[in-house]
Amino acid sequence: MIVIINGPCGIGKTSVAWELIGAFDRAVMLDGDYIGAVHPFEIYDKSRVVYLYQTLRHLVAFHSEQGNYHNFVIPYVFERPESLARLKAMLSEFDDAIYTFRLLASDDEIERRICARESDPDWHLARYKALVEIQEQAAARGDIGYPIDTTGLSVEEVAALIWKHVQDAIMLMPYDPRWPARYEAERRRVAAALGNLALQIYHVGSTSVPGLSAKPIIDLMVAVQDLKDAKAAVPLLRELGYQFVDAPENIDRRFFKKGMPRAYHLHMVEAGSETLRDHLDFRDALRDDPGFLDAYARLKDALAVCHANNRPAYSNGKDEFVQRVLKQWRERVSAR
Repeated sequence: MIVIINGPCGIGKTSVAWELIGAFDRAVMLDGDYIGAVHPFEIYDKSRVVYLYQTLRHLVAFHSEQGNYHNFVIPYVFERPESLARLKAMLSEFDDAIYTFRLLASDDEIERRICARESDPDWHLARYKALVEIQEQAAARGDIGYPIDTTGLSVEEVAALIWKHVQDAIMLMPYDPRWPARYEAERRRVAAALGNLALQIYHVGSTSVPGLSAKPIIDLMVAVQDLKDAKAAVPLLRELGYQFVDAPENIDRRFFKKGMPRAYHLHMVEAGSETLRDHLDFRDALRDDPGFLDAYARLKDALAVCHANNRPAYSNGKDEFVQRVLKQWRERVSAR
């Protein structure tokens, strides 16, 4: 697992990172500020940032291969979604579980932390104010980390919040007949927010299949003309509480989540895409065939036991079954 902690200077990223690595059996903390401490130093030197990211990648590779460390916590200041996405893409070859958080706090809280830590705080006070504004604007454009308000919280409490999020246990619940109504209410809100950007909105995932146990997370799939439209959707969905999650593996979709604990997932895909067709066909196959439904329910139960705290493994464990059902379902439909 790789956990990236973003936030302005003075907010306590390094302190939280030190606390967080203690929650793992084995973990390495790679502090971007220390690893990237070069002279001469230029804040907006692109070559320095590229050099830092390459250094981080080499260190992750070394620790993974030579030291048998597979969990990493990386605190650093990221100002642009594109820059953070570049680092995540470079690290994705080592782990498919990469989490990013952005620490927030009130102005008074950050100023208090800076003044308690720095003997000459003036530069840091000015810098943090500039960074807060930069990061707020960046968050309206893309993913710079899931926001966590640290105001009034201790370092231990912040680390515990992050740990709870990354360990978000997979808990399956019996089918709830209220799920369709939850979907419909959220669909209306999303449709109103996106306007003409959303060509169609569908209820997908396990909560869309009557009788199927599921994590109590409503999955919405929004069909758009072009995935590039997702950029315009980020600030619109943010008003509804959705956070854009930019994962390197999401080539065919753009992913948003809402709530902590998670309450809604929103998948943005292109109209007519294979991804959209697969989700709708699999949903319809489960709705139509009790045999498929029963087999899938038993598989999910087994995976939830084996991979209760490993969402990627839980999801990947379903792939072969999904492809087999899609093949059989489509052959059946085409023969009708």
